[in-house]
Amino acid sequence: MARRKKDMMDEEWEEKDQEMNEPSEDEDYDADAKEPDDEEIEEDILELEEIEAKLESGEAFFTTSDDRSLLPKARIVYSCPRCRRIFFNNRWVKDNITDLFTVRTELAYCDRCTSKAVDNFVGSIEIYDKKLKERKDEFVRLAHEVEAELENRPPFEKIINIVEKNDILFIFTNTTRLAMEIGRRIRSEFHGGVQYEWFDRNQYLRVKWYDEVHNKEYFKERIRALKERRFGLFAFEDEE
Repeated sequence: MARRKKDMMDEEWEEKDQEMNEPSEDEDYDADAKEPDDEEIEEDILELEEIEAKLESGEAFFTTSDDRSLLPKARIVYSCPRCRRIFFNNRWVKDNITDLFTVRTELAYCDRCTSKAVDNFVGSIEIYDKKLKERKDEFVRLAHEVEAELENRPPFEKIINIVEKNDILFIFTNTTRLAMEIGRRIRSEFHGGVQYEWFDRNQYLRVKWYDEVHNKEYFKERIRALKERRFGLFAFEDEE
C-alpha cells in the first residue's frame, strides 16, 4: 500500500531528493530517549496518509490529533541535519516516514541539537554596511520583528544568533524561510543590493546585503579573514 501511495505521489509532486543518513554510533542524542513502539509508528503513518490526502485534494493545511486547529500552508516536513529526526505531529520524532512517502523536507535543527552549538544554523544573513555602527540596532530590531511576524512559525524557526565581526553583522537563523524574509525586509527598508546563495540542494541559504553594491571590494578582505578562521560557515562547509 505504501509503495502504491508513493508512486501516486511521485506523479503529482516534483520530488526533492534528500539523503537521510543514520546518526553516528557516538551520537548521544538518543541516550535517554524512548523509541516509539510499532503502534505509535503506525499512528504517525496513518496520520501522514490523511495529511497527504488533504494536500492532494488541494487543502493546504496540517492537522494533529492533539490540536484539530488548521495550520495553513504547512506543506513541508522539517528534518534535523544533525540527528536526522523530523518534526511531526508537533514533536521531534525518529524518521519512519520520509523513506515511505514522497514529502517535501527542509532542514531545521531540533531544540536539543541547536543548544549544543550556536554555529548550527541553516540560514545566514551577512550585512555589509559602512554605517553599521549607526544602524546596527535598526537591523537587529528589524530581524526580530520579521521573526515575530512570520506566519505559522513553529517554535524552532527562530534567530539563533546575532554577532558583529570585522565590521560585518551576521544574523543566523534555523530555517531558510526566515533568512529569506529577513533579507527581503532589509532590502525593502534600506534598499542597497541583496544576493541570495543556495547550497546543498537548496537546503541552506546565505543572504548578503550591501548598503551600496560597489562596496563589495571594501569588505572583501574582511570576509576573507573570517572565512579563513572558519567563521560564518555552514556545518557542511566547515567539514571541507
